[in-house]
Amino acid sequence: MDNKTKYWLLGIFLLTLTVRLLLAFLIPNFTYESYFHLRQVQHITETGLPLYHDFLSYGGRELVFLPFFHYFMSFFDLLLPLELAAKLIPNILMALLTVIIYFISKKITNHDTSSLISAFIAGFLPVLATPNNFVPETLFLPLIFFTIYSFLNLSEKKYLYLYLTSFILLSLTSSAAFLMLMGFGIYLLLSFLEERQIKPEEKEVMLFSLFMFIWLQFLFFKKVLITYGISFIWQNIPPAILLEYFPHLSIPSAIVLVSVIPFLAGIWVVYQSLFQVKSRKMFLLISLVIATTILAWFRLLRFNLSLSFFGITLAILFALFYQDLAMYIEKTKLSSLKKCLLPLTLILLTLTIVPLTIGTALKQSTPSTKELAAFAWLKDNSPPDAGILSTLKEGHLVTYYSQRRNLMDDQFTLISNIEARFNDLNHAYITKFQTQALSVFDKYKINYLVLTPAAQLKYDLPGFNYLGESCFKTQYDEETKIYHVECALTSPLGDEK
Repeated sequence: MDNKTKYWLLGIFLLTLTVRLLLAFLIPNFTYESYFHLRQVQHITETGLPLYHDFLSYGGRELVFLPFFHYFMSFFDLLLPLELAAKLIPNILMALLTVIIYFISKKITNHDTSSLISAFIAGFLPVLATPNNFVPETLFLPLIFFTIYSFLNLSEKKYLYLYLTSFILLSLTSSAAFLMLMGFGIYLLLSFLEERQIKPEEKEVMLFSLFMFIWLQFLFFKKVLITYGISFIWQNIPPAILLEYFPHLSIPSAIVLVSVIPFLAGIWVVYQSLFQVKSRKMFLLISLVIATTILAWFRLLRFNLSLSFFGITLAILFALFYQDLAMYIEKTKLSSLKKCLLPLTLILLTLTIVPLTIGTALKQSTPSTKELAAFAWLKDNSPPDAGILSTLKEGHLVTYYSQRRNLMDDQFTLISNIEARFNDLNHAYITKFQTQALSVFDKYKINYLVLTPAAQLKYDLPGFNYLGESCFKTQYDEETKIYHVECALTSPLGDEK
């Protein structure tokens, strides 16, 4: 790589990082899901171990998850305030994707300009515009593409070790590492159909990857597999909200989130690669795209993650499209336009991608500072054993800020009667009957009710319909309302009052 290319690549990385950090600090708080992971990192920093036995979530339960992301972030928690590290490090990781995508594109095309364009697209994909999302996917995505790059360079011994290390870490970060294995399977099938020889080292690492992944997943999720069988894939998500996590594939939505130009260019490159060029390196990328599409279609991979992977792969494929387009123009009477191709491409990509990226980032679903203040108030003004009613997505705010028991959050695994609990949660908000509400509060030992503006919007509810001065006392009266439950349907001995 010459110095000019290094400077351009550094510029793309810094531009991506700057935009992500500006957006991250412009929006003061994290997404709702992030607070689960913040709490896990905090616990590892304090004790050295993940919080697998949580006495606050669901009033007390066992958690099962892969811990590498949390251990990785706990190192930075030792150096920086946790919430600062949680904004800086994930955005640095996502910005590093631009560098990884450049090297993958360069490996495939051996063309600097087209590879730099791919890096730019990867840095500003709308589907990745979640700078306030503190989740394992911010480590998983750079790691899986680094693993792919290492696989493409297996002929060099150092990359063999890098592949083995990165795949193990990948398998300890997210079960979505299964995507690599399925991609390998399709890669083997395409190679067999085209009568292309698979290199011995590729076969060996594929076999190693399969057994390593199965062993690690069984090590962490043995109880889940025994409990749910094959349905563990759907993580015990209540059927009523399953479509929120695994929605039907929407082609228009997908095109918007990965951007129309890379999408159309990707279709062209896939056609060329499968039916004309038939490159071994392209077979691997196309196999991963097919694997992602299949897993998303059958709701085996969460929509946002599958679309993120798909979009980044399209960014790589765009390098081939740009290279082919430049060569075609040079061979025709339009060769005089070649000098205009790069600036026109950059202008077109900037106008179609960047505004969507900024708009998507500003629409992130995050709690307001005033809502967080209400949950923090509960920590200092409620008994340590109090149970708090909040919406499903606010459950992690109860455990992180209030440090109290919640009724429910989005960690559904190993929770019995999940659908009944979910229905009880909804009834506690929308019922008009005080007796029905009190029966829910008795059942789950709920002492405080939280009604945030977000909850009012979700349930189209100006206020609880069953409040009465004899049973509910207002304790916090701002934009967010907090009520104390003063009565019950049953006595401590279980006799009806």
